[in-house]
Amino acid sequence: MHEIICPHCHKAFKIDEAGYADILKQVRDGAFEQQLHERLELAEQDKRDAVELAQAKAASEVQKSAVAKDSEIQALKARRDKLAAAELAEAKLASGLQHAAATKDAEIQGLKAKLDATALAQKLAITEALSVVERERDELKNGLARHCQMQFKETRAAHALR
Repeated sequence: MHEIICPHCHKAFKIDEAGYADILKQVRDGAFEQQLHERLELAEQDKRDAVELAQAKAASEVQKSAVAKDSEIQALKARRDKLAAAELAEAKLASGLQHAAATKDAEIQGLKAKLDATALAQKLAITEALSVVERERDELKNGLARHCQMQFKETRAAHALR
């Protein structure tokens, strides 16, 4: 037989082995339940902490991925803008070259036209000068021929009088 003291009234009780084993089992079951409950709470807290950590890691990975994609997008935009600027510069250069070529061609055509006009004016001036000289020559020739004829007539008339 075992003696047990009540924790409330401090009175001693005597119980047999079966009762003692039953009380001991109740005490152990209560302590076990309490330990089990505490461990379950700790496991639950560990699970929540692990979930929060996993969520934080996932959020961090998503953020890193978003930053990487934003960086890649910015790089692609910069590359596209650079290509567009290069194409625009090429187009402006080509346009400038075409304009310069057109200006040079127009200048060449103008100079050719002036050269042709100058050549034509020279030919006209030469023709007019020749025309004046030929007219003077013809007039002198005619004048000489008349003079010669008059001289001949005078000489004949003088011979005839003799």
